[in-house]
Amino acid sequence: MTDPPTPTTVPKKGGIWSKLVVNVAVSKAFAAGSDDQSSSSSVEKQTEAARQKGTVWDIVRKADKSALENLLNADPNKVNERGFVGESPLHMLFIYGTEGHLELAQYVIGRFPESVTAIYNLSVFSGRPCYYGEYPLAFACCTNQWNIAEILLEHGADKDMVDSNGNNILHLLVIHNLSEIYVKYKARWIEDNEKEKEKMVNGEVKKPDEEEQPPLWKRLNNESLTPLTLAAKLGEKDMFSFLLEERKIVQWQYGPVSCVLYPLDQLDLGLQEEGKETNVGGLELIVNNAHVELIMHPRLIDLIDKKWERFAGKAFFQRFMVALSYLLVFMLTIILQQWRTETTIGEGDDAETIVEYPTGFIYYLHTIGNYFVLAGALHKGRCEFNEMTSAGIRKYFNATGSGLLENCLSCVFSISIILFNILRWFDWSAQTAVLALASIAGWGYMLFFVMAFRLTGPFIVMIYQMLFNDVLRFCIIYMVFLAGFSQAFFVLFNFNGFSGFLLSLKQSFVGMLGDFDIDAYTETSFQYVSVSLLIVYVVVVTILLLNLLIAMMGDTYGNVIEGATQIWQLERARIVYAIENEMSTEDRNLDKNKYWTNVDGQRYLQVEEINHEFFRDIKKKKRDDDDDDDDDDKKDD
Repeated sequence: MTDPPTPTTVPKKGGIWSKLVVNVAVSKAFAAGSDDQSSSSSVEKQTEAARQKGTVWDIVRKADKSALENLLNADPNKVNERGFVGESPLHMLFIYGTEGHLELAQYVIGRFPESVTAIYNLSVFSGRPCYYGEYPLAFACCTNQWNIAEILLEHGADKDMVDSNGNNILHLLVIHNLSEIYVKYKARWIEDNEKEKEKMVNGEVKKPDEEEQPPLWKRLNNESLTPLTLAAKLGEKDMFSFLLEERKIVQWQYGPVSCVLYPLDQLDLGLQEEGKETNVGGLELIVNNAHVELIMHPRLIDLIDKKWERFAGKAFFQRFMVALSYLLVFMLTIILQQWRTETTIGEGDDAETIVEYPTGFIYYLHTIGNYFVLAGALHKGRCEFNEMTSAGIRKYFNATGSGLLENCLSCVFSISIILFNILRWFDWSAQTAVLALASIAGWGYMLFFVMAFRLTGPFIVMIYQMLFNDVLRFCIIYMVFLAGFSQAFFVLFNFNGFSGFLLSLKQSFVGMLGDFDIDAYTETSFQYVSVSLLIVYVVVVTILLLNLLIAMMGDTYGNVIEGATQIWQLERARIVYAIENEMSTEDRNLDKNKYWTNVDGQRYLQVEEINHEFFRDIKKKKRDDDDDDDDDDKKDD
């Protein structure tokens, strides 16, 4: 028998029973494999095993029913044999997928019914690019086969099923971006649950002892994500928008204007309750994963605008003024600390310099300023520590953009000031270096405030991307040329030891900037070689690499400016989230800070939506009605 073709889709032959079994067998089998060398080797061994004469894999490949019968009669355990990627013979029959293989699969299932529940038992095929939920019902929904899903539900499939990742059917439909199946499945789930409740009321079914679970769309997977927050984390724009609109409640509608309530649970930062852990919200996931397209959703912009208007804007400008005033005092303190009078007595070798530090008013002013700076650093450090303990260290440093900048610079500055005062107490010279670090971190903190402005925020992002993308790549390539040419010039100039090599490094580096003395290269023993290497170095590094860096920075500038509005909205959302995360639950609940509407104990975002297509739709409908009337008149004639 010739080798069977490898199918790219599951065949439709074999009836419903065969199709259900295919879902069980293939749901794990077609999950993505690892790209590492061991996985590739396992797949290659699987191919080799399928061509070893007399093995079960050779018989399965050929779809030889009589040979398989004889083999299973001699050793029934062969049906459970596993291959190099964790597959069973039944898996391979469905993967080959020809009519002969499917008929042989039905024979195996009829003789060994338990084989239908077998899954791949190795980790080679356990990824997510072809992730269908591991169960027949999940497979039918994820592959958009609602007719099969209905049959499974009618025959007792568990509508609350979860896979090994804790994902229920709605989680899986979010991953596969199937909004239509989501609506159908949710409606079917609600309908079935209502029927079960009626049976419990009538006493037809016993009420379960366990605590009632939340609705399917509010249940968490193993990553503590609901379907909505999963869509936010994955950056699924269409699915996220669909889920937001699907949850909204229309209060009233007059013409094109509607008053709409959007639930804030699963979307916004929750209010901390004692003894309970606050689940992650969609806005937090969007901010941390920098999903720019999602942050531009009109309702998220409305939410951020309300937060900014109610508390974030005021808190931001207050913090800005406090931080600026504090840094000015810090700068004045450092200036007073370095204030001294130097008097030179004598001339020539007998000259002596006398240093006098100020006393009186300037001394007391410097001392007060130093204590003020230390108190500010201790206060900021305590705030950051409280935020770190409440949010967790991992979540604290997993922030991105302006949030991460604020967290890191705050920690560095606070620790540096405290360490500086300790070193100063013991009169250690390292205090100078620590103070210099604190100065950079302190004024760098002002970038956090600059990022909130639409005019300057994109430029901070631009500088960040240029430093960590363009300049980093340039430096990696430049190090290769710097090391090579420095070593070459070290030999040609006959420098001595490590100090000589460092001198050669310095000479090559300043040469990149155009600061070199060509006469020095002509005075070496191999002047033609030295001058030639210098010319090559200038052409490659100064002309080629530096201009390439400028070109890369130009591309980065263009890309950032093109998405300036989205970047500004994202950074503003990060700043709002950072401010809100530092607020206590009591402060957030103050009337002046409330940006939500309370309805039956739940928080909602209330907005007015305007349908600009409303009157256009009316005119279109009227034209369609007129056309229908004309058609009816023609028929009557």
